[in-house]
Amino acid sequence: MTFVRKRPMAHQVALADKPPGYTFGRPTKYREEYCQAVQDHMGKGRSLTAFAGEIKVSVESIYEWIATHPDFSDSVKRAQAQRVNALEERLLSANNGGTAATSIFALKNACPAEWREVRYENIEHTVNLDGISDEQLAAIALGRQSPMIDVTPSTPKKVTKR
Repeated sequence: MTFVRKRPMAHQVALADKPPGYTFGRPTKYREEYCQAVQDHMGKGRSLTAFAGEIKVSVESIYEWIATHPDFSDSVKRAQAQRVNALEERLLSANNGGTAATSIFALKNACPAEWREVRYENIEHTVNLDGISDEQLAAIALGRQSPMIDVTPSTPKKVTKR
C-alpha cells in the first residue's frame, strides 16, 4: 500500500498564484545608495548606529545588510576608517581640553586597537638560583631552551594570619 498525498502542502498553495522567484515576508529597506550614504555619514565622525537612526532602520538591519550585501559591507569598512580619520582631525584641531577629551573618548570606542589605554603590570618573582647550573643560567640569558629547572624556594615561607 502506498501513501498518496491528496492535499497540497501549505507552501505549495501559497506559491500557486505567485510569479516565479517570489519571496515571502516584508521587503527589505536596503538600497544601493546606502553604500555611499554610510561613508558620507560616518566620514563626519558619526557612528553606524547613528546612521541606522538617520535612515530609520534598526541597527540589527544594518548588521544583516553587512552580512548579506558584500558592497555594503565593504562600504561600512571604508566608512569606519573615514570615521576614525574625522575624529583624529577633530582631535588635532582641538583648541580646548573638552574637545580633546571627547575626541579621545570617541577614538577609544571607534578604534580600540589603536587608541586603547595600555596598562602594564609589574610582577615580582622570588627564585632560588642555588640549584641552577652555570650552563642553565647561560641558556636562560641567551634565550635558549634549557631543561626543566626547579625554582621553588628551598625553605617554605611562613604565613601568618591576622
